[in-house]
Order: sequence, then structure tokens, then C-alpha cells
Amino acid sequence: MTDQTPKLSAFDLDGTLLRGDTVWEALARPLGHLDRLQEFEQLSASYVDSVRAARKEVAGWYTASTLPELHSSLASMRLAPGVHKGLGLLKGNGYKIAIISITWEFAVEWFAGQFGADYFVGTGLSPDGKITDFWPNDKAVWLKSLADRLGAPMSDVAAAGDSSGDLHMLRAVGHPYWVGHDLPASLTAAHHPDGDIECIAQDIVAVAGG
Repeated sequence: MTDQTPKLSAFDLDGTLLRGDTVWEALARPLGHLDRLQEFEQLSASYVDSVRAARKEVAGWYTASTLPELHSSLASMRLAPGVHKGLGLLKGNGYKIAIISITWEFAVEWFAGQFGADYFVGTGLSPDGKITDFWPNDKAVWLKSLADRLGAPMSDVAAAGDSSGDLHMLRAVGHPYWVGHDLPASLTAAHHPDGDIECIAQDIVAVAGG
């Protein structure tokens, strides 16, 4: 990667930049729906109709809450180690940062603001309750589209994830990072089971170019 080549790094949110609760759990707990939510989280994303129905029900839980109230439920979520230092290091070395998640986009946008990310995407939820679905396979497509707009070859792009829903995205980039405990046999990636984002950022800068 030359100094003139656009630099792009992408990160999953739940389990990668965040630890402990998922966004859905953090939002459901103060609303009294955690048990029901955890039933939904057992659904595989491959069961599209079931996931769509779950998203519709969960969205209905938020109708009595304002957006600032929902954001307040996110503020105490546990971050991965080294998030602010790591993303700051990337920004300081000229990287654009994207957060790519299938969780609610209003939450992804909030965290993008907290982390200084340049781009974000998630499952859309409009004020009138309309849901714009975003699926695991969409992650690679969206990232490729963003990289094309920026003029960044996918072979130069770095991405980090932790679950099967991230595999398509990780296989599509030149510098994949896996923060889950066990590296899937089908994935060749730098493995950081402790998920320290600062360490990953240091490696991106050293390997992909800083």
C-alpha cells in the first residue's frame, strides 16, 4: 500500500468492538424483555423469515422510548480492550474506519460517533417502524461498494470480526482479523482471541501500511 492508496479498515460491532451484552440485549434489559430477546438470539440468520419476525417484534418494544433513551442504554456497554487507542491509531495513520453490523443501524451510528468511525451500516429502523433488513452476506457487498467508491483495492482493506456472520466479509479482504476464540478452519486470518483492538490496529499499520 502506497501513501496515495486510500486506507480502509472495517469492524464488526457485537463481539468485536463490544464485549458482554449484544446491542439487542443492552436495549432489551431495561425494557423488561431480556428473556424473550435471548430466545431470538438463538435463531440462525439463515432462517430469514424467523429473523424478520423477531426484528419486527423487537422493534415494537421501542415505540414508547425516545432515541436518546435508547442511546442511554448503550452508554454502559462494555468495550473491547484498546478500542479507542486502536481506532485512534488507525485514524492517525490515515485510515478510514467503517463499522459493519446486522444490529440496529441507530445503535451502530451512535457507536460510530463515539469511536470516530467514518462509515457505518446496520439494519435500518425508521421512526414509523419500517425495517430495512441487513444480512450477514450483505457485509462483504457493502464493504466492496465502499472500497470501490474510495478507490481502495479490497486486497488492501483490513477487516475484523468474531462470528460466522463475518466470514464473507473477512474472506473478501486482503487483511482479515479474527477475534473469536476458535479460528474457523475455513478462514485464513490473523487470530487475536483476546480481541485487543489496539494490537490489531498496530498489526494493520505494520502489515497493511501506515
